[in-house]
Amino acid sequence: MKKLNGYGLALLLAATAVGGCATTGQPVAKGDEDEAAAAKNENAPKPPSTEKIQEAKQQQDQVKKAAKIEQPKISASAKAAFDAAVKKWEAAQKQKGGVAADCKGLAANFSRISEPALAAQSHFNAGSILESCGYDKDAESEYQAALSANSTYGPAMANLGGLYYKQKNPATAKQWFEKAIEADAAHAGAAFANLGAIQYMDGKRTGDRGILQQSISNLRRALAIDAYDVKAYSILALVYYTIAENDKSKLDLAELVVRQAFEIEGAKEYAPFYQTLGLIQLRKKAPSRALKEFEQAVALDPKLIEAHLNIGAIGLSTRQYEKAAQAFAAVLKLDPKNFDATIGMGVATRGLKKIDEAESWYKKASELKPSDCAVQYNLGVLYQDYKSDPNNGNLNTAKDLFGKFRSCSGADAKKSADAERRMKDIDDTFAAIEQQKKMEAELKAQQEEMEKQQKAMEEQQKQQEAAAKAQGGGGAAPAPSGGDEKPKK
Repeated sequence: MKKLNGYGLALLLAATAVGGCATTGQPVAKGDEDEAAAAKNENAPKPPSTEKIQEAKQQQDQVKKAAKIEQPKISASAKAAFDAAVKKWEAAQKQKGGVAADCKGLAANFSRISEPALAAQSHFNAGSILESCGYDKDAESEYQAALSANSTYGPAMANLGGLYYKQKNPATAKQWFEKAIEADAAHAGAAFANLGAIQYMDGKRTGDRGILQQSISNLRRALAIDAYDVKAYSILALVYYTIAENDKSKLDLAELVVRQAFEIEGAKEYAPFYQTLGLIQLRKKAPSRALKEFEQAVALDPKLIEAHLNIGAIGLSTRQYEKAAQAFAAVLKLDPKNFDATIGMGVATRGLKKIDEAESWYKKASELKPSDCAVQYNLGVLYQDYKSDPNNGNLNTAKDLFGKFRSCSGADAKKSADAERRMKDIDDTFAAIEQQKKMEAELKAQQEEMEKQQKAMEEQQKQQEAAAKAQGGGGAAPAPSGGDEKPKK
């Protein structure tokens, strides 16, 4: 937060910057989410037009020239009220519970100051306090009040853009950032940084290097205005990392930006820097170094989901399945519907031989994103290689899943080729099974025929023996009786 430095341009709180960090997931597919975002964009308040901003600037210039002063006069009572509001805010920061203990009261100390020369700045400060406490709707009202008092007040435009970005409405946010720059470019450091962040996300999603170059330009302008903006440094490093691809010099440039930022007091405690360094090391094919950077990132910020996901991914690639499962579990604790962590848990538990649990995780992933190709492929591998069924129903299921995967529009080319190979293996397996069954049937028939012939031979032999016996016993003469024969008379 910045200290007050006078009146007119002095700001109590810095304009909210939009943070940015890399992700391991794929861009969100078009569909319901796009329609919802379009609806938000349609309904969100629009920034003042260029004509209105220029008209207000001309009026202000005329007032200054007429009065022959640089700043409008401020009454003693308004100055005292403003100073008192600042002192109460500063005191609250030092107390237990901080600003949050009396957030709305501290904001009201500013918002009740109605003198025209201080109204815009006072409403802006009130909005900044409310936003820091999570009262975004109240903050929005204060920022709008600041613009009612001064339609060219750039900091209020920048913070409105930040609010709409948090509401997942980047199109409207971008409009407000651009108008903040148009209204007061010399003091629009946060607006330049935020605009650069949005362009980075757009360029990363679309692969448009022109948009990424625009992002670099705006981030450099942000740093020219505020050389201590660690978030601008962080996003700039990510842009260089994104455009580097296999260009080692640009990777070195991305790392240099981070090392330069580390010269700023407190920058080494900013977790996203280590996330970026980890990505750089991965691209340099140094996974062990990357892992250390990601682990440092989550040590500084346990809520940094992207770093947890990358730890999990390295765990899977190095067969450290327990480490991977722990990393994905940390993500799911923060975001129970995170698709990447859900499918990652499926791979990790499969590696730990918890097959039923793995199947359950894959099915949860399918429920979260039914159209995602990766789920079908992973389930196919699970059924083919890990599930068993005496009737080989698992192989039929696997083949069906691989077929669906290959017809999926977003299927990875390498995995698609592997799925085709696996389907052929399954067909070959079934053909081999059928061949084996045929051979077994033929062997069984041969055995039965041999047994039949054996029985026939045995029966024939029995008959021959019986006949021979019968023939020998029927033709024998009776044996003569013993003793002397008596003489005949």
